[in-house]
Amino acid sequence: MPLLAEYADATAGPQAALYPFWTLQNNELWEVEGSDALALTSGGRRPSLATLNEANPLAGLPEADYDLLAKDPELAARIASSLLVRFFPDDVAAVTHAAGLSRLLAGGIDLALRPLAGEEYPDRTAIAQVYGGNGVGGITPIEDGILSVFSDDKGPYNDSRIPGTDWIAYTGDGLNGDQKLVGGNKSMSVYQAEQRALRYWHKPHGGVFTFESWVVVVQCRRRWGIGENGARRQEFVWVLAPVHSPLRETWPHEVQEALTAGDLTIHEDLDLEAEPEADVAGSRDARTPMEQYRRLTEAARRTEAKRTTRSKLTTVERFLRSAAARNAVILRSRGLCENPYCLGHPMERTDKGAPLLEVDHVNDISRGGADSPETMIALCPNCHALKTRGSGRKDLRRQLLKRARTLHQAFSEGIEL
Repeated sequence: MPLLAEYADATAGPQAALYPFWTLQNNELWEVEGSDALALTSGGRRPSLATLNEANPLAGLPEADYDLLAKDPELAARIASSLLVRFFPDDVAAVTHAAGLSRLLAGGIDLALRPLAGEEYPDRTAIAQVYGGNGVGGITPIEDGILSVFSDDKGPYNDSRIPGTDWIAYTGDGLNGDQKLVGGNKSMSVYQAEQRALRYWHKPHGGVFTFESWVVVVQCRRRWGIGENGARRQEFVWVLAPVHSPLRETWPHEVQEALTAGDLTIHEDLDLEAEPEADVAGSRDARTPMEQYRRLTEAARRTEAKRTTRSKLTTVERFLRSAAARNAVILRSRGLCENPYCLGHPMERTDKGAPLLEVDHVNDISRGGADSPETMIALCPNCHALKTRGSGRKDLRRQLLKRARTLHQAFSEGIEL
């Protein structure tokens, strides 16, 4: 009872201990000697505390479970670690000590938890065979009840790393139609509110699923996107920050700072991107590419004018609030690298059939580059690397900035180059 009062807010006295005690017995995780003979109250759900005190029955783990845990300390540590992370994320060290688990978990819970970072599996079915879970949902717990999110580059969702950081923009749950705060999205909001760590799995094009890292939800935003059916819809984007383990004390300072500075507000980006009827690359619209480009450019300028400059999440916000500008540049590029001296593979496509292009600020964001199509350019990965790390990058940046402005002016005026 003292542990329940201290760590589970059980303040109703000894009677409060009866509920979890008997729930474990009903779920066959705990055995109570002579339980069939005990008089039950509360509509036959449980015995009274007086009845239990009078019978004073022996109770404990089922014999087979006890023998298994006694012979396999590693398994016992894994189970204890999972329970601590799932139910006592803010009191792991204290509960470990109070419950007498310090010796069992001497290596730390992060060493006992599975999977380990870097574990690979060919597909979701293989993960489910080892760790449980439904093997289908993008946001779903595995067998230990701790939430996992799965990102597949070949899938329909627009997940991505946020440039300039190792944080992740993870698209919410729901293939078609406006996404709602239910199901997986509801689970994400709970983890965000409780500042709990979850698992992030990733599968690159042609690769395998890898457990990459624990992550925490730093922010939630809502934006315009394209559903699997090609129709525009409102979607959530969850900003995930990688952390070393589920233990808060191991989280980087910048992550803790972002959590402190953030709130549970869903940040609305719907009015800062293209209007609902405006087109983005890949959706269906009767307007000409030049007309679409002008509308996206106008939306990008509205975004830039409303931009927050002092936020600790500035880099993240700049990326997530500039979809219109990026879409305009992709539209303008017609799927080709915009470097006139490109020697890479400008016609290559991803598995989804999209151009293998990266929209880049000619003047980096960190140096004050604006989210405006006239200062942004679509580059193939090779040209992007040359612009970023090549020995001739200074001259190349000057040439690309001039090229971006020329293309922008021509496209805005409906002139073919």
